[in-house]
Amino acid sequence: MGIENREYLRDGYEDGPRGSSFKAASILVQLIGVTVAVFILQLLFYDRETGSTVTRWLQLTGPDLYQRGQVWRLVTYAFCHDENRILHVAFNMLLLYFAGGMLLNLLGRREFLWFYLASAVFAGICSVAYYTIAKEPASIVGASGAVFAVFCAATMHYPRQVVLLFGVVPLEMRWLLVISLVLPMLLGPGVAHSAHIGGVLFGFMYVRLHMNLTRWWNQFAGRVATRRRNKGKLKIFAPPTPPDSNLSAQVDQILEKISREGVASLTARERNILTQASRQLRNDRK
Repeated sequence: MGIENREYLRDGYEDGPRGSSFKAASILVQLIGVTVAVFILQLLFYDRETGSTVTRWLQLTGPDLYQRGQVWRLVTYAFCHDENRILHVAFNMLLLYFAGGMLLNLLGRREFLWFYLASAVFAGICSVAYYTIAKEPASIVGASGAVFAVFCAATMHYPRQVVLLFGVVPLEMRWLLVISLVLPMLLGPGVAHSAHIGGVLFGFMYVRLHMNLTRWWNQFAGRVATRRRNKGKLKIFAPPTPPDSNLSAQVDQILEKISREGVASLTARERNILTQASRQLRNDRK
C-alpha cells in the first residue's frame, strides 16, 4: 500500500470519526482541565456581596475591551463560568469532550488549539458587539462560543453521525446542533446567545473557507523572521533544493508532523516527498 493511501493522508473524510490516541487527545484533556481548575478557583475566591475575584480578572466586558484595551479578556473569559451555574460548565465540558474528540482527529493538536482559541476570540467579539449595540451592560463568561464552534465544525464533517441524546434517544449530529443552539434561547436571560451564534458562525466559516490557522501563523512568523534576518543585508535568491535520497528519515519527520499538526499543515515540498517515497515503495515491490 502506497503512502498516499494511508488513512491519515486521504483527502476525503470517512462517515464517522477515527479513534484518537491518548497523545493526540492530550490537548483536549488539558483544555478541559484548565477550565475546571479556573472554575474551582472562582468558587474558592467567591464572595456573596462582591462576587469572585477570579471572575473579575478574567470576564469580558465592553468597557474593559475597547476603553481599557484589555484584549486578553477575549481569551480568558472562555475559561471561566458563572459560579452559580455548575451545570453550565459541566455541559460545556461534556460537549467539548464529545465533539472535540471528533474534530481533533481531523485537525491535529496544534491546529485544534488554534481553532479553539480563535473561535473564543471571534465569539467574544460578536457578544461584545451585540451588547454594545443593544446598549446592555453585560459581563461575558463561558466557553460556550468556542464549544459551539467545535460542535459546528464537527457536525459539518459528520452531519449524519448518529449519537444517543441522554444515552437513549438516537439523533443525528445536525439535529443535535440545532437543538443545542435553540434550546438555550428558550431559557430566557442569563445566556449569551450572541456568543453561541458567533461560535457556530466561526465553525461554519472555518470549514467552508478551508482555513488553516497553523499555516497562516507559520507564514506570518516566517515573514517576520525573514525580514529581521535580511534587514540591512544583501538578499540572495536560493532556489528550493530537491529532496535528498534519504527518503526514509524525511518521511518519518513528515509523519510525525502529521500526527502533531494534521495533514493540512504539510507544505508542497513535503507532499512531494511523500509521493516520491510512495512511488519508490511500489517500484521496489516490482
